Amino acid sequence: MGALRGSLTFTRFFVLGDTPDDAAAAFLKPIRANAFEPLTPDEDALEHHGWASVEDPFDLELDHEKIFFNEYLTLTLRIDRWVVPGPLLKAHLKEAEQKLAERKGVEKLGRKAKADLKDAVIKKLRKQLVPSTKSVDLVWNLSSNVALLFSHSKKVHELASDLFEKTFKCRLWVETPGTAAERFFPANKRFADLVPTSLASSSSDSSLRSSSAVEPSVVAS
Repeated sequence: MGALRGSLTFTRFFVLGDTPDDAAAAFLKPIRANAFEPLTPDEDALEHHGWASVEDPFDLELDHEKIFFNEYLTLTLRIDRWVVPGPLLKAHLKEAEQKLAERKGVEKLGRKAKADLKDAVIKKLRKQLVPSTKSVDLVWNLSSNVALLFSHSKKVHELASDLFEKTFKCRLWVETPGTAAERFFPANKRFADLVPTSLASSSSDSSLRSSSAVEPSVVAS
């Protein structure tokens, strides 16, 4: 899902921090340093995430013309994860356990042997599969310091916020009525003095319930 294709579902963030005058020159190196690195079957990590091109999440050669468009900085947060189907793993693991038990001349394998065998089977299956890929676009207006992240997922927000702060040394602050008021009117005492107000009380609720429980009278003609 993103800025160039798919549904226009996004979360709006304020960017907190100092933006350099020449953002393109200052940000290109840290962006490349935090570019997505593909998963490999033999590593222990289940998931990788990093920056990719907004036009193609499989394009990891991040150049100036792929990132900066006038006052906009555009990137894709790419998230890859190994997903081995349960039935496939179960079938291959059962076969591997039987062969190992026969080779060792035992009826059952110990817990550690089973755990080690499972890791080996998973890594073997990964070589026959490809990781699941998810891409979420980020569009940052460097003039207004407002960023759009095209996702409502809490996990995606956390990954994007951590990577954004690591890359740009700035923080993403999700927009709400309260954060908008604090951003635009930070010293306004009227906002600081506001207190929560309930629009209904328990007495009024009970009165409403009582009145609604009264049956209308019927007048016989």
